[in-house]
Amino acid sequence: MAAMTNFGDWNDVETYSTRITDTVAAALGDHASDYDLDALVNAYRDAINEALPDSVILAGNEFYSPHHVEDKDFADYPTDDDGRLDVKAVVEGVDFWKIAARHERLTAEQAAEHLGYTGASAAGSARKALSRMGVKAAYRSHPQSGRPQAVYNAREVEAAVKARPGRGTRSDLNAQA
Repeated sequence: MAAMTNFGDWNDVETYSTRITDTVAAALGDHASDYDLDALVNAYRDAINEALPDSVILAGNEFYSPHHVEDKDFADYPTDDDGRLDVKAVVEGVDFWKIAARHERLTAEQAAEHLGYTGASAAGSARKALSRMGVKAAYRSHPQSGRPQAVYNAREVEAAVKARPGRGTRSDLNAQA
């Protein structure tokens, strides 16, 4: 393996931030608590690494590349005026919001809306239905009370809604088939 050297840091990509976590939190703004921030940061970092040339990696908040010029292959990647890899352009090509959508979290009340439940007991019915469908809750502190609040991955809720049998389905007959 080629000797690796520091190729730059996250501040080269995002002028006002030295950490990828801060950039993600700033992009989400007041809605950061609606996302699984750690999983989103890790998925975003993975997507950036996938977009970078094989010889360049993002580890933590630092970019690394081979020390020797002959070990660098930046063909088909954006470069700056000096022929160096334009890391900022590569990162800008990664669709952050598409990744963020996979890590959005819903409260039980929001999940109830997806499930079509209404009324005073909608959230409780949603919690019970999601549990039966195998959708696991994560917990965060409620913004006002600080008490634990169940939240669900939005993609898992959507998949469970699509997979549930339609009205009048005889699941007892399907199990015998």
